[in-house]
Amino acid sequence: MKETLKAVLSHIRESVKNTGKGFYVFVGILIIVITWAFINYAQIFITGHGMSGLSDVVPWGLYISFLAFFIGASAGATIIGLLIYGFRQDDYKPMGTRAILLALVCIFGATQFVMADVGVPWRALKVPFLLRNVTSMFFISSTSYFIFMALLSAELYYAIKVTFGIGGEKAKKMAKWLGILAVPFALFVVHTFTGTIFGVVKAREFWNTPLLPIHFITSALASGFAIVILIAIITSKLKKREIVSQKTFNHMGLLLGAFLTATLFLDLTDYLIVLYSGTAEGMETWHILSERYAPLLSLNIIGMIIAIIILMFKKGRTVPGLFISSLLTIVAIMAYRINLISVGQLVPLYPEMGTLHYVPSVPEISVALGIVALMVLLYMIFAKILPMEKTVTGLADKGV
Repeated sequence: MKETLKAVLSHIRESVKNTGKGFYVFVGILIIVITWAFINYAQIFITGHGMSGLSDVVPWGLYISFLAFFIGASAGATIIGLLIYGFRQDDYKPMGTRAILLALVCIFGATQFVMADVGVPWRALKVPFLLRNVTSMFFISSTSYFIFMALLSAELYYAIKVTFGIGGEKAKKMAKWLGILAVPFALFVVHTFTGTIFGVVKAREFWNTPLLPIHFITSALASGFAIVILIAIITSKLKKREIVSQKTFNHMGLLLGAFLTATLFLDLTDYLIVLYSGTAEGMETWHILSERYAPLLSLNIIGMIIAIIILMFKKGRTVPGLFISSLLTIVAIMAYRINLISVGQLVPLYPEMGTLHYVPSVPEISVALGIVALMVLLYMIFAKILPMEKTVTGLADKGV
């Protein structure tokens, strides 16, 4: 640990020397957004959720939509470790540590959305530390978040040791097996149980399906992988050199296309089942989706179709095509998350409730943007101060 800390501190000193003004300007912008969010969150904390668009009949909104998205993105990003260590795709190695950091930042950000939704942050910490109903999906899911953060932290630690060329074979083996283990744990424990939270709710027509956990897995792979691609492209532009080769980008495009196709199939299946269910709840769900939420429905379906079409062509799997298709993927899956969570609550449980509405307020939107800005800031800082790629020459020889 002491050896690793010395190496990291030495790397930080070198990184700070080589940091341009643009980095600090962008950090300043992010801090302004975070400050705006904190001010609004403080007002919501004092006065209650009345300042947001949430209510007692629609208690889940943007916060839970972003929670589901970033839990998925975190789980999906771990696929890079499996490609490197399980399938011997060494060309993905420059993205290995970046993917671990991305996954860790995303799972951390997701927990902040839970705390914002609860209103009083320390209440969220009661699960799993104080409230231990082992049959509750909330208990199982929240427990898995903490275990996953610990797993990713350990993986990042050993990846850094390997990058610095310290720790020997033990560090390499630990990085390898933690990277492989992270994938099934992320997909089949963390994100599956996140989907199960919705799937077991019998009172909600749009949620109650055993396919929802599987749906969450495919969308997690697509969203997480899309963010990794964006990071590879943006990092290459900022560093003015190729982080991964065009061959690797082509492979990334093929994988993203496969994940997107599976996700689109399940999205369409969900919508078709609701449309043809013949139940009053199903028809009301479709009515809301096709009218009030038609823009998001269009973004979800058309966005993924366009992204898949782009990725079908070899030119679409170059940097410009991948950039557009990755952005479309993120927007489309975020639209589905909002549709799933919001529309699922807008169908009245009994006629006397009347027509239900949910419109996010400015304070609620600001808090969501603030948490996203915090995640971007954390990624930028840690990507700057931690070694992301090759061994820092001379450190191992100096005993650092």
